[in-house]
Amino acid sequence: MQTNFADGILNIAITGPLVRIDYGTATPVTNAEGKQEVRLHPSQQVVMPMEGFVRAFEAQEQLIKKLIADGVLKVKGPPPAVAGNG
Repeated sequence: MQTNFADGILNIAITGPLVRIDYGTATPVTNAEGKQEVRLHPSQQVVMPMEGFVRAFEAQEQLIKKLIADGVLKVKGPPPAVAGNG
């Protein structure tokens, strides 16, 4: 099995029955003012069927709930309301 590393997700797109997740790695760059900053640059893409994506999301959701229950992650507060829901 191959192991890949990513600092974050750049984009998630749906193409027909497939979900495409673009990952990025952080690299330091110098901005227009000459200051160093970190930007995510595309490094890899994972493509999976919608069912697999949903199962992966559910697994991540369960892990986050466990990390919150164990005190590893702290809940900041309720998420902002989204217009049109309700």
